[in-house]
Amino acid sequence: MTQTDHPYRVRLHGGRNVHAARHVNGSANRVTGCGYYLPEDSTNHWMDDDTAVTCRGCQRAMGGAR
Repeated sequence: MTQTDHPYRVRLHGGRNVHAARHVNGSANRVTGCGYYLPEDSTNHWMDDDTAVTCRGCQRAMGGAR
């Protein structure tokens, strides 16, 4: 997966890392590169799409950190 496969950036409620996310099958729900499922009504901090991803699992899913 690449950065364009996960165009959204989110800091999970109470979390520290910035995750990369994408829509799930055309719905309003999203999933992160590292596997967190984010329902449409979840409370998270959505960030600009150019925010640096700090989650290692999301970085790996986007072809970055090993």
